Amino acid sequence: MPLPDFHISTPFTLGIELEMQVVNPPGYDLSQDSSHLIDAVIPHLQAGEVKHDITESMLEMATGICHNIDQAAAEFSAMQQAILNVAANHHLAICGGGTHPFQTWQRQQVCDDKRYQRNLESYGYLIQQATVFGQHVHVGCASGDDAINLLHGLSRFVPHFIALSAASPYMQGSDTRFASSRLNIFSAFPDNGPIPWVSNWQEFEGLFRRLSYTSMVDSIKDLHWDIRPSPHFGTVEVRVMDTPLTLSHAVNMAGLIQATACWLLSERPFKHQERDYLLYKFNRFQACRYGLEGILTDVHTGEHHPLADDTLRLLEKVAPFADKVNATSAIEALHLQVKNGLNEAQQMRHFIAEGGSLTGLVKKHTEIWAGL
Repeated sequence: MPLPDFHISTPFTLGIELEMQVVNPPGYDLSQDSSHLIDAVIPHLQAGEVKHDITESMLEMATGICHNIDQAAAEFSAMQQAILNVAANHHLAICGGGTHPFQTWQRQQVCDDKRYQRNLESYGYLIQQATVFGQHVHVGCASGDDAINLLHGLSRFVPHFIALSAASPYMQGSDTRFASSRLNIFSAFPDNGPIPWVSNWQEFEGLFRRLSYTSMVDSIKDLHWDIRPSPHFGTVEVRVMDTPLTLSHAVNMAGLIQATACWLLSERPFKHQERDYLLYKFNRFQACRYGLEGILTDVHTGEHHPLADDTLRLLEKVAPFADKVNATSAIEALHLQVKNGLNEAQQMRHFIAEGGSLTGLVKKHTEIWAGL
């Protein structure tokens, strides 16, 4: 399939996607009934979209095109209530978190969707193992060249986005010792990590053309880079965050990305080069393993910086631009989170350390999501 032309979008508009866990009380394992739930929810939606994801235990909720985080929050809130009402009627529950703490991949049923079934044929059990849950944020761009420039700029802050959203310390019944173990699941896929280097949209078109000659790539949706351009939407899509436990945190993460995009495209503070990515995976690993306690290494100077300190600098840098896109509340909330030194992964570990069970943890997450 040829790459579509880049659709011109209003700069800094937002689209947010959340991959949610569908669980079965009272055991709170993952359900395999998301198709029935989604079919029942769709007639009740006033805005946004609820759809399938890879397996039958996943439900994706997505906003339409939003101008600011307040609009996104309103859409999500209405969708959330509709989903919760229908889930209760089906004796199901919904929660966030980047991984389910004790599900087994062997039980996961891949959705009856042509693309997912083709992926199952291509990747085998890796597709079932990809029953993990993330947040994706789209930011509108005025051109393909702007999209590539923004992609490289945002890539500098992948560790910050991971650390702020880390919510997957448990997997397959064990403490992984990671703040975000979700991204490890994708390490075996051939398109994991950063996009191959391109400097402009014309070079990206050439890259896609070469990749499309292989049997592995049919469309841009088959390329699961950490950040990718989405020409059919006219956006850049950031894909590294765990699904948060609350809507408010998801909205705050989107506000940070929107404000950062406004800064990057308004000020053009960096001259991007291929060398910028030399330590990309090392710094990404630090964020996944340690969250805000990780250490960043500057690829150009070799200097080390605590990730929490660098995140505070980012928040201060983008604060004036957050005001321009009505995302100031998000920056303030995230600043408070970093100052308090906690992320959701640590809160989960505290629950277990105080005598809670993994089943009880999922139950608590469903209550948090429902605002109980």
